[in-house]
Amino acid sequence: MNLSLVLKRSRRGGRQLATLTLAICLVTGFFALSPLYIRAMVQSGLQYEIGRLEENDRTLTLISPTPFAPSAWEMVNRYLGDLNGGLTRIARSGSAFGGFDYLYGEPTTELSGRSAYANHVYAFSNLTQLVRVVKGRFPERLAPPNDPARTATSEQDAVDKGLGMYSVGEVEAVITPTVAKKSGYELGTRFAIGESSASRVVVVVVGIVEPMNPNDPIWETNRRALEGEEIEIGLTDRAYQVGFMVTEGAYTDWVAQATTTNRRENNNYVWLINLVPEAITADNILDTQSQMRELVARLAAEYPGLTDFNPVLRTLNAYIGLVGAAEPTVILLSGAVLVMMLFHLVTTVSLILEQQREEWAALASRGASAFQLVLLQALTMFILCLIGFGVGPFLALLILHLLLIGSPLVAATGGALPIGGIPSHAFALSGIAAAAALVMLTWPAFSAARHSLTQFKQIVARPPEKPLWARYGFDLILILVGLGFIARLLFFIEGDLGSTLGLLFSNPGALINLLLDSATRLGGLADPLNLLGPALLLTGIALLWLRFFPSLMRLLGAPLRQGRGLTAPLSAWTVERDPGHYAQLVLLLIGTLALGTAALALSATRDAGTWKQAQFETGGTARLDLDPFSGGATDQTVWAQLPGVTGAASVISYQSAQRAGYTQYALAGIDPTQVGAIFPALQETVFPLTTAEVISRHDFNRRSRKVEQIIIYPVILSEKMAVEEGRAFRQDRLPLKVGNEAVLDLLLPDNTRHPIYYYVVGIVRDFPSLGADQEFMILNAHHLLAAVNSNLTLAPQYRALPNQVWLELSTREPSQALIESLNGVQGVTHLVYAWDRFNELLREPLPAAVAGMLFAGFWVSLILSLLDFGFYLAVTAKRRSLGFAVLQALGWNGQRIWAQLVAEQTVLVIPALIVGVILGGALAYVILPFLRLLGGVTLILPPGNLAVLLLTLLAGFGALTLGAAWWLRRLNINRVLRLGEE
Repeated sequence: MNLSLVLKRSRRGGRQLATLTLAICLVTGFFALSPLYIRAMVQSGLQYEIGRLEENDRTLTLISPTPFAPSAWEMVNRYLGDLNGGLTRIARSGSAFGGFDYLYGEPTTELSGRSAYANHVYAFSNLTQLVRVVKGRFPERLAPPNDPARTATSEQDAVDKGLGMYSVGEVEAVITPTVAKKSGYELGTRFAIGESSASRVVVVVVGIVEPMNPNDPIWETNRRALEGEEIEIGLTDRAYQVGFMVTEGAYTDWVAQATTTNRRENNNYVWLINLVPEAITADNILDTQSQMRELVARLAAEYPGLTDFNPVLRTLNAYIGLVGAAEPTVILLSGAVLVMMLFHLVTTVSLILEQQREEWAALASRGASAFQLVLLQALTMFILCLIGFGVGPFLALLILHLLLIGSPLVAATGGALPIGGIPSHAFALSGIAAAAALVMLTWPAFSAARHSLTQFKQIVARPPEKPLWARYGFDLILILVGLGFIARLLFFIEGDLGSTLGLLFSNPGALINLLLDSATRLGGLADPLNLLGPALLLTGIALLWLRFFPSLMRLLGAPLRQGRGLTAPLSAWTVERDPGHYAQLVLLLIGTLALGTAALALSATRDAGTWKQAQFETGGTARLDLDPFSGGATDQTVWAQLPGVTGAASVISYQSAQRAGYTQYALAGIDPTQVGAIFPALQETVFPLTTAEVISRHDFNRRSRKVEQIIIYPVILSEKMAVEEGRAFRQDRLPLKVGNEAVLDLLLPDNTRHPIYYYVVGIVRDFPSLGADQEFMILNAHHLLAAVNSNLTLAPQYRALPNQVWLELSTREPSQALIESLNGVQGVTHLVYAWDRFNELLREPLPAAVAGMLFAGFWVSLILSLLDFGFYLAVTAKRRSLGFAVLQALGWNGQRIWAQLVAEQTVLVIPALIVGVILGGALAYVILPFLRLLGGVTLILPPGNLAVLLLTLLAGFGALTLGAAWWLRRLNINRVLRLGEE
């Protein structure tokens, strides 16, 4: 047995092996697709996440109490590389520091008078780019303390040079008009700064400046440079602290020492390193994360007390965590699909071996051993699998590009494919798939190699045997084992299998919520056993269907055999008598359709659920936070007139004061009718607020020790608040229930307490704009106003007022006209669009990758099914050519041959389509909770997309059947007999 024989046989069966090579490449390409798909998701998600960061959040902020050395910048360049987009340096005082009265010609001592103002001083490296001069000029660096020119030989020399007590200014500064107005400083004003007389520095104002862009993010953390600061002293007094700006050189020479107090250093040296998000790709995300961490660690070691603020790294950490959880799960799921694809290859190679069975039997009769025949097959398949290993990763890249035409990848990436090359993982997975394919393609050769020519003739003369799985009851075994794994899963949800099974039949929605809550504890799809149970169960059901398939064909064929026609009975009998071959095709067809149905169902469910969750978190399609004291209006009729707005609801959002050791409560005042119009699913939830009335009664007040009238308001509580308040007010410490009364001791922003008496009319898990982790209370808007504002001592700025508007739009994405209209509205402090949150949720790697890989698996499996079906038609056409030639000789025309084949394929395909759709829906239903999809949406089967899928599959099978009919109608009995003799 040598390689030349292998190559000679490969050339002789070139078309068959070429088709098999294509099938192997598709299998290896699919399994290599997982890292490519995840990488595309990572790149797209990162670009979206980082692109949504505010400008100041794209900055690495380093704050050190000591100055940075030039070597620190070299280190930054070395670690960040292309990510480094430039540096802005800021030197500033850590806190306000004092000064002295400036008296020319009088020495400054510790007994000298203190300045009326404390000071905040700033030095920006790009000062001339941040501010413009209104009056005067920019400051300049004067001579440093150690300059020889600052040495005086006599008192007159000190007067002439302006040194010591005759100083007219060691540091030049600029201030803003706001600081000038509040401090009384102007051009030429001199003042002395310093915590001690020894560090006294005279500052002279040389310019009045204003910011070029008051909204520049740099001012958010350096606002005192523009405005100074007013602080409270005692209960009634206030003091003003001056803010001014100097050059970097002046800060180093003079100011750094002046700010130092007796207790500690009082300087902050800030580096704002602009980051270039475009430099972060899926290829270098882990390296970038590591380099940024190591940079901060190295700098922290060299500069004790260093603090850093890095939103980009925080975003990377969160996203890498999501990807790390998604990648093993997606590869595991791909492995499950790979098993089915390997079965496709086994079916194809079995058909090839069936055609070669006579040749193998002849070789065995002439002395070839079973080992030699198996080695012949293994060498041939090794060459094909080697080709598949090399082609697989590149084919995976092509598949990835094709998925952008129409798949879940389009929604998750916005239609762009931000991926550069092929990761090494793809080649490794391609190799694993090729090795598995080699084993599976060689395995059927063991059976074929054991048959001699005599045995082959006996096998041909016998009727087909039952397949192996049917003889040993593998279908029933798989069902029982699958049910065992699912029972394990249901048991671990609550620890009580009986109650969980009760939910399965009485309230499936509640069971899904329990699965969602326990997905992390149960391991989700990352636990192979959670995935193995449904896979075994569905495979067992598919095989069980095949067990009854011949009986069903006999049952359907019974009435057909009573008629006088031949086509229908002959079609049913053909399928019925050869269950082995048809069983394989039906099983593969069921699996293929199950993948496609599951992918479409998960995508549709995910889209609807994600949008619902985005609306829920936002509060409508858009939410406006208003400042009632700045003209923010909440009249919904005004908002409803904006372009694209179909509904509006005015809401009061009120929160208790946040203090250490106290729970913060969120109160929402709503109009139930308005909220029900925007969120129809909440109509039943908020309905009790429309009918429940306030209760008024007299009760003894322990604080005032008097009998007073109290008002008890109807409220809807969050589940968390019901639990916590129940522990406080119920003797049994159980959660509050509908009908229970309690009192909320509300901590107001002015640090006073105000009681709100309430009784519960409803309990919800969460509410629009309020999460399940919050303790919140929903009231009628006028009840909330009365409950909070009845405290007459409450300052106006702390009163409850309508301060939110929830908008419902005609489209998911807000139009540009609406955005421009809302941006120009007075009193709007914050705008939130559900569309932004929707796109963020849509890019979560796990659900996007699972739906996408199932979708890709369907199309690859469909192509493999068509290849299998084409092989089967070729084999059966050759095997049945004599029968069809006889029928033609008896008077059958081409139309009747076509009808015969169509009838056979209809009997084969239509039941498989029905079972495949059902099993696909079941697969999606089982996977759904572990994807942690949001919105509480039950499974959605999109009929339009499903119809396209079925029509595509039927069109492929129809085209192959038409080709087989065309070939068969060209036959005649003489030609068939000549072929048989050859």
